[in-house]
Formats: sequence, C-alpha cells, structure tokens
Amino acid sequence: MAYEFFFSYARANNDLFLKVFFDELSQAIRDKRGLSAGAEVGFFDQRGIELGEEWDQRLVEALDTSNVLIAVASPGYFKSEYCGKEWELFRQRLVAAGRPKLPPLIKPVVWIPFRIEELPATVTAAQLTFGDPAAIHNQKGLKYLLKNLQAQQLAFNEMVDALADEIIAAADEHAVARMPQIPTLSSVPSSFLMTARAVAGQSPVPSPTGPKHVRFVYVAANPDAFGQARAVDAYMDKGGADWKPYFPDDKTRIHRLVQNLVSSDDLDFTSEEMPFSASLINDIEDAWSKRQIVILIVDGWSVRWDKKYQALLSQLDGRLDYHWCVLIPKNEKDTDANSLRADIEATLSRTFDRHANLAPNPFFYRDNIGSAADLKNHLRDVLTKLKEEIKKRAPVAMPVPAGPSRSLVSGPSN
Repeated sequence: MAYEFFFSYARANNDLFLKVFFDELSQAIRDKRGLSAGAEVGFFDQRGIELGEEWDQRLVEALDTSNVLIAVASPGYFKSEYCGKEWELFRQRLVAAGRPKLPPLIKPVVWIPFRIEELPATVTAAQLTFGDPAAIHNQKGLKYLLKNLQAQQLAFNEMVDALADEIIAAADEHAVARMPQIPTLSSVPSSFLMTARAVAGQSPVPSPTGPKHVRFVYVAANPDAFGQARAVDAYMDKGGADWKPYFPDDKTRIHRLVQNLVSSDDLDFTSEEMPFSASLINDIEDAWSKRQIVILIVDGWSVRWDKKYQALLSQLDGRLDYHWCVLIPKNEKDTDANSLRADIEATLSRTFDRHANLAPNPFFYRDNIGSAADLKNHLRDVLTKLKEEIKKRAPVAMPVPAGPSRSLVSGPSN
C-alpha cells in the first residue's frame, strides 16, 4: 500500500515521545483527508534494531511508495549509516523521476537540535528545519515540546497541524513514480557519510579531533585467505568491517553493530574505520596526536591463523598508551573456533602478553566477550573511561600574553 509519509528515525530515539508524535501526525492527516480512524497513513518500522545486510521487503515497499519522507533529525540520526541509506534511497527515487529540480518531498523535523554546519553538503542542500527557523520546535527540538507538553501544547499542536498540511500539499503536487529497480542495501551509500569528495573539485572533510571521535580497527582476515580451513560465512565479503562476530545468531556486520551504538544520542561519538595494516603503530600515534580513541576488535581465529597479525599486534602490546583498547569477542556457536579454542586463547595470551598477563587492565584489554549485547556494554564502558583518560592527560595550552612582548637576552653581565 502507498503511505502519505515514511517515518525515518534513529533507533536510539525510539521512545514513547516518538510514538506520540507519529500518532498525532497520522491522526492530523486522517482528519484532513477524511479517512477512518484505523487508516494507515504513515510507515513506522518499530523494530528495536536496524536491519542487517539486506533490505526488508516491507520497508523497501514503503520507501518506494510513500509520498513524503519525514526525517526525525537528531545528532544520532545523522550519524546512523542506516538512516543515511533510507534518506539516499528515497532521494534516488526522486532523481529517477527526471524532474529539472528535485521535488521537496524529504522533510526533516528537528527532534533533538544538531549542528547543521557539521553535516555534509549532500545533506545541507536540503531544508533541515520546518517552518520558521526561530520557532521553538526548531530551536529546542520537537522532543522538548513533548517533554514539556503542559506548557507547550499549543506550539506542538500548531507544528503538527502545519506539517500535516505540508505533507498533503506536497504529495498532491509532486506525485513521484516507483523506482524501476531497487539497488541492493550494500550498494546504496549513506547520504550522511558522503564527504565533500562527492562534490567535484573539493577536498574531503577531515576527521574530527578530540576524545569524542573513535577509530575502529577490525582485525578479521579476508576469507579468501582461509581456503578450506574454515567456514567463511561470518567473514563475507572481505573480512574486516564485514566480519560478523556472533554469526549465525547475529548476522550484523561488526562495523554496523558498533557504529549504531557510538552514534546514539547518549554517547554522541563520531567514528570511522581505520584499516588494519602494517602502518598500525603510526596510525595509533596519529590518533593520539589528535586526541582520538582507537578500539581494536579482534577475531582470535584470524590472529591464530596469521603470524603477521601476531607480530604486529605484539608490537602494539609493547606500548603503554592511554587512548586505545582491545576487545575480543568469543562466539560459542563458532564450531571451527571451538575446536581450536585452547590454541586460539594461548595465541592471544602470547600476543597480548603485557596487557593480558603482566599488567592486566580492563581499560585497555577485554576478552571472552560472549554476545553482541555484552560487546556493546563493554564498548560503552571503555569509551566513557578512555574519553576521561584522554581529557585528563591532554597537554594544557598556556595562554599567550596580550600586548607587545619583551625580548629576553641572556649572556654574561658587565
């Protein structure tokens, strides 16, 4: 069925206030369209987690037929890879319509205020507020109105009513056909991760500095290297960020699993993938110079398999830094690894001898993490602690005195 609007939101924002907003907006549209109370006018995917590696057919159908995309915008929304893919797929549908100018059918509403200047040009080209930029729902966010509804009922009602009018008017004026073919999930980039390189002739936007930015290193080998030595489903397509540490129970690749967590509004970290390569030590030092956190998530089977991995990680283990941590998942459903469990654990113990044995410290090394939920809990704890450690050890910049300086000349006195 076709919907009046597709409700795009970060899963971290899914709470009672969000449901109230969706219900009130839906009812306003029903009233204005003269529809029955049970009519479905909006699509709201209420699963608690984002999808794995493929589009859900019902969600694709809704993106491909909804008249308008409502983007429930927040800091976490613009850091969500999956929300960026929803935005981009809907935008591609508008482009496929072949209009001289894209119709205004992507309509963000400010749920929690965010910094527009930090977003890529591919996003800021659209209007990112609804109505008067100085209105309270833009300045403080729509969630603020709902949390203070007794005082803000009128402002909330007026905003919802105006948004319903705009959805209906835009849908009636700009009918957009379905896409001739839906691209695969992996082939759709996130609109929010497109840097300025997407604009011809411009340089990429540099990574943020400071202890609220984390670089993830995924130490999981390319399955092409394994041959017939083990099942490769958990590593497809190329290991690294594609690795699924808790396969088959959880088919979420590791990069998506951790990125969704760190970009949530309560943690509010920016993040990027850092390749696991021979330059690892230099990259770790570069992160320290920028006061960034580095998290290595390590597949024990890959470390046992490749002696080059062991040598490089052992070199890292010899360092005493305060901005990186090693996390090692353990998957009880991995029969190949279980058959070699004692050997894998002995290899890890030798490789990380300093951090695992001589001076064990959960700040910097945690192993035997048995589930995706446990991994998220460990990651949340580590990021919070490392952020404070970096802030505590950051060099203090002394202020430069105002006014002309005096030259100090040293030398023998007369």
